[in-house]
Amino acid sequence: MTARTGVLQPYINTAADKVMVTDRILNMNPYDIVAYSYLGTDMGKFNFLNRDEFTYEWLNDTYNDNTDTLGAAIADTTTTTCSITTHALAQPGDIWLIDSEQVWVSAKTTTTLTVTRGVNGTTAATHSNSAVMTRVSRARVDADDADDSPSTEISSTTNVTQIFQRTIKVARTKQNSAAYGVSSWRDYLIDKAMKELMMDLAKLPYYGARSVGSIDVARTCGGFATFGTGNVTYATATGATGGTASALTRDHIDDTLANIHADGGDPKLILTVAHAQRKINDMYEGFVETARSEQLGGVLIKKLMNPITGAILDVVVDRNCKAGQLWILDTNYIAYYPFDPFFFEPLAKDGDYEVGEVIGEYGFIMCNVDWHGSVREFSSTL
Repeated sequence: MTARTGVLQPYINTAADKVMVTDRILNMNPYDIVAYSYLGTDMGKFNFLNRDEFTYEWLNDTYNDNTDTLGAAIADTTTTTCSITTHALAQPGDIWLIDSEQVWVSAKTTTTLTVTRGVNGTTAATHSNSAVMTRVSRARVDADDADDSPSTEISSTTNVTQIFQRTIKVARTKQNSAAYGVSSWRDYLIDKAMKELMMDLAKLPYYGARSVGSIDVARTCGGFATFGTGNVTYATATGATGGTASALTRDHIDDTLANIHADGGDPKLILTVAHAQRKINDMYEGFVETARSEQLGGVLIKKLMNPITGAILDVVVDRNCKAGQLWILDTNYIAYYPFDPFFFEPLAKDGDYEVGEVIGEYGFIMCNVDWHGSVREFSSTL
């Protein structure tokens, strides 16, 4: 042992001095499960039958369309027939608006309608081929015989569950070793794996793509992009996918909300990236009144009013959301499907260790695609 004289101080010992150790292990990555927290697992709102299946289906119907186009021009104001493009949409008793003229349908033969011109105080006029027709009312003759009415065909949409898994394997000696803040390495790793899997599950709506899989290929569950195909607004110079990305604007959001409203939707939630939150803050900064303070600055807009209905939408930032995307959602028609919620089970071992797995199986449901919407491909320009 080395002999020393004088003051004892750090850095002179060949054996390292003892260091201070925190009483718990700090995980560095953010633990975000925003989409899961807001969309939830309430399956009751869908009324599924034979619920416990890894392939599942929901049925979709829609109200009859009330718009069509003329199949030929109406060249004068006295003719009493007109041609319609989709004959199944019309029946006697319909009142159709063509430009500014209303016509009443008294009979139908395939695509030819017999009509009374200029009803309800409107004036008969000429109309071009493919002019838009909108059914605005119905008026049947008293005691008239019933005619065939329009109908719609019910469609179905399917999705599949996806298996999420992490293996836990700890040597016996490690499990029985003392450690700061860890009473059981197995339990610590189970808890860590659970959080990692929950973060993976929270990413599913943004990255999920539906694939039924096979005996040697995993099933993958569809997410927003699979089902949220209606009311997409592209924030590009061309207004279409693949164009030059432009900055997110208030019109992009309001136009999408207007389109959703026209289709009958009433969204409650916006999920988006941090950049979009900053843009939304800027959009409304000049309209926010605050008490004067020399120690506080900034504006954070966490709720938006639908400019059409006045309904309030929560604005939520999700780290998992893809860049350049903003999703406008009606949470009444979206949920996770907890086919087999996360749990831990021990596995057989053949060595000096403890082994098991954290595993769960989940699906995703997004009904009524036109009651949701999205703004996509906006730039990161402020």
